[in-house]
Amino acid sequence: MKGFDAKFMDELKSKNDLVDVVSQYVKLEQRGSNFWGRCPFHHEKTASFCVNSIDQFYYCFGCHTSGDVVTFIMHVESLDFLDAVKFLAERAKMQLPQVNYDDEKVKEQKKLKQRLLDLLRETALFYVGNLRSAKGDNHYAYIRKRGFTEQTVLAFGMGASFNYNDLPNHLRSKGYTRQEMLLAGVVGGDENRCYDPLAGRLIIPMIDQFNNVVAFDGRRIDNIKEQKYINTKETQIFIKGKTLFNINNLKKVKNEQGIDSVIIVEGHLDVVSLYQAGFRNVVASMGTALTKDQARILKRYSEKIIISYDGDSAGQKAIMRGLDILSEEGLDVKVAVMPEGKDPDDVIRERGAEGYREILLNAKPLVDFKIDVLKKTYDIKTVDGKRKFIISAVNVIRESTSPAEQEDLLKIVRDATGTTLEALKRELYKEPEKNQNTQPQVTTEVGDTTGGKNVLAARFILYSYLFNKPYAWEYDVNKLNLQLAEHKYIQKYLASKQEKGERAKFNELYEEQFDGGEQELSRIAGLETNEKKFDQATYFYDCLRTLKNAYLSTEIESLNKMFASETDTEKRKEIAKRLAELLAEKNKRI
Repeated sequence: MKGFDAKFMDELKSKNDLVDVVSQYVKLEQRGSNFWGRCPFHHEKTASFCVNSIDQFYYCFGCHTSGDVVTFIMHVESLDFLDAVKFLAERAKMQLPQVNYDDEKVKEQKKLKQRLLDLLRETALFYVGNLRSAKGDNHYAYIRKRGFTEQTVLAFGMGASFNYNDLPNHLRSKGYTRQEMLLAGVVGGDENRCYDPLAGRLIIPMIDQFNNVVAFDGRRIDNIKEQKYINTKETQIFIKGKTLFNINNLKKVKNEQGIDSVIIVEGHLDVVSLYQAGFRNVVASMGTALTKDQARILKRYSEKIIISYDGDSAGQKAIMRGLDILSEEGLDVKVAVMPEGKDPDDVIRERGAEGYREILLNAKPLVDFKIDVLKKTYDIKTVDGKRKFIISAVNVIRESTSPAEQEDLLKIVRDATGTTLEALKRELYKEPEKNQNTQPQVTTEVGDTTGGKNVLAARFILYSYLFNKPYAWEYDVNKLNLQLAEHKYIQKYLASKQEKGERAKFNELYEEQFDGGEQELSRIAGLETNEKKFDQATYFYDCLRTLKNAYLSTEIESLNKMFASETDTEKRKEIAKRLAELLAEKNKRI
């Protein structure tokens, strides 16, 4: 199914050490042979994400995910298997072999995706050619008006659209169909009409972290304020909630010189202005509230985020939504407070790079900014407004884990309202009111304690084989009587290794696809990363006895029923003989 031979995958993994790869995304601390850090797949304050350097797999005790270096890249970079292998092959400077797909559907999906990416690249080149033609004078006039240099135009691949018809006509001449154009999102229309929705605009392509053009942003070049910006509609390639504008350049900066923090702005041209002014660590969201996926992408580049949205009320509402999303992912968030009615591009043009840098240096921590917003939300000159402000502000202050910071913030509330510090502290330490309509959250345990006694025994036995414990391989794996289908699949893999006299490789199983496999492998991984010390060999044989007795008890019960219902004397003798054998077997030691 996966399409790559075992020799290539072994070499790929050996050249992409899991600890090295994970360290690019997570700060790891070594404890013995394992490395620990905060999980990149869920928000946590303590390190429960374990990387096993010997067997090359990871396991999170918080969210119970596990995998090898390929699955890690698949999840952290939001890639499918083939693209994750391609990513790692490029990292290791390995030639990617020709892939032979077993699944025709997968083959067609890959072919279509590459076709659409080629179409998007051709569209970008077409727009660039337009800008450099004689017809591009008006667009260049707008570029000069904004103060963008030729170097900046090249860095962002800027282009131009002149009318509704040129792009679809050009793409047809290159052999692309109407359906392909619609799937790529570069045209609008229906069966009777096909047109360029960005007609007449300055075009800026959106490029992902792998340097693929995935969409376009069109900016009006006249003075009309309606629909100043239009983005390509969402497609199977362009998903707004998983995309950040300028992420390709951010990745380049991180690789070349490192990044201390990431600045998030609203508009694409804000990014261009800041980039030209020397702020290369800047991205823009896609005109929507920030998502968890975007927060996780940002976390790969820096844990320090500065929000720099427009200084108007709409911008501040967007900030509030984004702040919570980012903080929930464990990011250190600050807000660069912009002058009223100004955006970063305005500040750069009016005050220059130093003026904007000063605003960044004075960026407020998340909690302080929230209190500032609450001050503007409530009229604290009224009794009702003051009470609501105090309750809301104290709820925000509870989010801080620092007593010193809490006291400083309470003093701000005291100075604003005239309420005593003692009264505010009583409010702070009071149990917050709970919403009666809120249903308690129900969580499901997915760790290695999932399952009954026999399942737990089988899991430990398979763990012992998969991690090549010397006490395990003395016992014939074919003799195991397993219940779960996923356990039987692992047993089959182990039997082939035992027959060939080869060591098991736990991370090989992550390349296989079998029902329930991912969860069960995670539970087994959790056993290896568990640091509790106990006599594993004794426990292994206890588990063997548990499985053996469970199997024999089931067989004995079945034979007892057969014996009770059987009337033929000879057959009753045969059943009795078999029962005696099983009872004797049950009393034997393993």
